Amino acid sequence: MSTEKLQRSANGPIGRVKTGLIASGRARRRHNADEGFTLVELLIVVTILPLIVGALSLGLVSILSLQSGVANRLANTSDSQVVSASYQNDVQAAAYVTTAATSTPQCGAGTGTQLLGMESDLNQTTGVFQTTISYVSVTNSSGTTPTYSLERLFCQSGSYTPSSTTTLSYNLQSSQPVPTISCVSSASSLLCSPSLAAQQWISAQNIADVTLNVIQPEPGHQNAGGSSCAAGTYCYSLTGSPVASASSTNNGSPFTANTTTSCGFASPDTGTYSGTLCFVNFAFLNSPAALAQATGGGCLELSVSLPSNYTMYFCLQIVGNTVLPWYLPTYPEAFLGNINNIGGVNVPFYTGITGDPALYQRVSGSLNTINFTNISVVSPTGTIATGWEAVSADAESTDNGESIIWTVNSSATLSWIPNGEAVDITDNSPVGNACGQGADLVQLSPYSVECSAPGGTSATKTGATMVESQTPSSLSVTMKGAGLQAITFGLLVP
Repeated sequence: MSTEKLQRSANGPIGRVKTGLIASGRARRRHNADEGFTLVELLIVVTILPLIVGALSLGLVSILSLQSGVANRLANTSDSQVVSASYQNDVQAAAYVTTAATSTPQCGAGTGTQLLGMESDLNQTTGVFQTTISYVSVTNSSGTTPTYSLERLFCQSGSYTPSSTTTLSYNLQSSQPVPTISCVSSASSLLCSPSLAAQQWISAQNIADVTLNVIQPEPGHQNAGGSSCAAGTYCYSLTGSPVASASSTNNGSPFTANTTTSCGFASPDTGTYSGTLCFVNFAFLNSPAALAQATGGGCLELSVSLPSNYTMYFCLQIVGNTVLPWYLPTYPEAFLGNINNIGGVNVPFYTGITGDPALYQRVSGSLNTINFTNISVVSPTGTIATGWEAVSADAESTDNGESIIWTVNSSATLSWIPNGEAVDITDNSPVGNACGQGADLVQLSPYSVECSAPGGTSATKTGATMVESQTPSSLSVTMKGAGLQAITFGLLVP
């Protein structure tokens, strides 16, 4: 039977299949369907498939790693910008700095590990800084993998409880290096050194700059901050310079304190403050070189040895005609440093002061201004001392047409010291008739006092004008003489 006929029969309504040819074809089809993969095919698939899967996995892991690294780097970069925005302003405003892990006082005491502490805005009355800022490393979680953050604690109004807490960096290495402090070139090791700052507060006037090195974990990052930054970390450094160090060095002391002097006390019980008021000895001005420097338009840098190894620093400038150092009393009618007849009784008033504690005009009718600037007192350990008061007094007599005006910096206050038992009790003025007839002692402002004698007749003095100011940074004294005028300058110690 032909193939064509077979097809027609198969498509017919009563087609029958009897030939061995068709049965043999179906058998072959069933046989081929059961064959599956050959061994060679299986070996090829087993060999190639891991390569494909591995390549895909490697690409996926690389993408995920890149995404994580980019996210970490963006977060670290953002943190560094936030830290920089706060850090430089804080350092610029600092009056005192410490790198002690814990310090007294400390803003937020007991919170984390302090990396850097800063104080500013001294209250001249209380001696307490109104602003304290601490940069601390804080542990966020415990366990096998704790995390750390950098926080800025801000305390104000003399309180050491933070009024605000700002997280500057959420990703911090557990062990941060101590900030690096660079001292001004003229500061001694007693006033400024990194080891000293690690133990206590030191004055920012001695600090050239403070560098904070921040280290943040960043797996896979190679030497992000240069050779000093280990692999797997992101590092950056921030440097700030205190404004306090820009105008002076050495705690307000001269740039080169090559002139030294001392101060002296009056004999016991010769004045209310005879045991605590130390008068500066100006005998060094007998040196032509020292006098030329004080009167030559600049100022003469001085350090004054005080009791208990404290030191006072200031810069002296004399403007006008000749002024020379002088002993007390400056002349027979002067009240300060003299034995005065008070109600028929001889009463000594701050007598027995050694050296030359007065600055005395030597040309009648002169107008002089004497400036004491960059005044500060330093403790034996190099910290700024508090609780002292600057004192100046009329060391001659203010008679007809004469006056003395004392002025301190505007952030300080100035007032007169009542002469106490030395003043004639019949006189209502706290300084007797030292200013004219006692009616011309005037508080010009909170930081300025004037003693004048505009007219009338000169009379035997029953007191001396003495003024005081707590921790001023400057004092200016203007003397107008019809005859001669003189003043003193000293320190009222605690």
